[in-house]
Amino acid sequence: MSDIIRLRDITIFGFYGVSPAEREVGQKIQIDLELHADLSEACHSDSLHHTINYESVYSTVMEVVGGTRRYRLLESLGSEICDAIISGFSVTRVEIRLRKLNLPFPNNLSHVEICLTRDAPSL
Repeated sequence: MSDIIRLRDITIFGFYGVSPAEREVGQKIQIDLELHADLSEACHSDSLHHTINYESVYSTVMEVVGGTRRYRLLESLGSEICDAIISGFSVTRVEIRLRKLNLPFPNNLSHVEICLTRDAPSL
C-alpha cells in the first residue's frame, strides 16, 4: 500500500542557476513534494508517531536549501532534498518538482519545472 503526503508550493529564495547573473541576483523557486508511505497505522491510531511529520519534512527541506552548498542545477538540489528525506523518514518513494519562476530570457514562459522520483532502498 502506498499513501501520499503532499507538500505544495514551498517557495524559497536562493542563488541558483548556471549563469553568473542568476547566482548573483538570486531568484525564487517553488518545490512540491510527494511522500509515499504506508499510513494505515496512523489512520487507525490518530497519532503523530505513526505518520510522517510534515513539519519535520519542511525543516529538512529548509536545511538543505539553506546549507552551505550552492547549486547550479535544480536537478542537483532536488536530488539532495530527496536523499535527505529518504534517509530521515519512513518513506518508500519521494517525488519532487522544482520550478524556476524567474527565467533569464524574454518572451512568455511562466516557469521551468523538473520532476525527480527516488525510491527508498528495500529492506
